[in-house]
Amino acid sequence: MKKNAFLLAAGLLTLGMGAAHAQSCASPSIIPLVGGTNHVINGVDGCAGANQLGTLCGSFNSPENDVVFSFNIDGTRTATTFTLSTSTPAWDPAMLLMSGSCGGGATCTDVAANNGAGANETMAVPTGNGLYYLVVTSSPGTGSCGTFSLDAGGRLPVALQKFSVE
Repeated sequence: MKKNAFLLAAGLLTLGMGAAHAQSCASPSIIPLVGGTNHVINGVDGCAGANQLGTLCGSFNSPENDVVFSFNIDGTRTATTFTLSTSTPAWDPAMLLMSGSCGGGATCTDVAANNGAGANETMAVPTGNGLYYLVVTSSPGTGSCGTFSLDAGGRLPVALQKFSVE
C-alpha cells in the first residue's frame, strides 16, 4: 500500500513538472484575456523550461531557457497590460512578443527587458486582432533563470453608445 501511494505521488509530481516543459512554440500555455477580473498565472518555474528558440527576435542569440504562452486578440479582449513579477532577486527577466508565428527567426513586435535583476517587467497587450506568442526568458547573456507570475490585467475603457434625455 505504501508503495502504491509513493508511486501515485511520484506520478502526480511528474505530471505537474511536465507542464513547464510543454510550454513551447508547438504547445504553448494559453493566456485568457477576457473576463471581469485580472488573469494571473502564478509560480511558473522558468528554470524548468528549455532553450527552444536560440535566436530571439530574429536578431540576437540567447542560450537562456524560454517559456512560451499564446493568446488570441479579438473583439472580446479586456486585458490591456502584461506584468511579469519575479520572486528571484538575481534573475533578469525578459518578455518578447511575436505576432502570427513563433520561432527563433520570428520578428518581435515588442520587448520588455529594461528593469534589471529582480524587477518586474510590463508590456502593453497588442490591439490588433490575431494570434500572438509571449515568450518569457532571461535577458541575453545573464545565464540565470527564475520563478515568475504573469498577470494579464487592466481594463478596456467603455465607450458610450447612446445618450438621450427625455
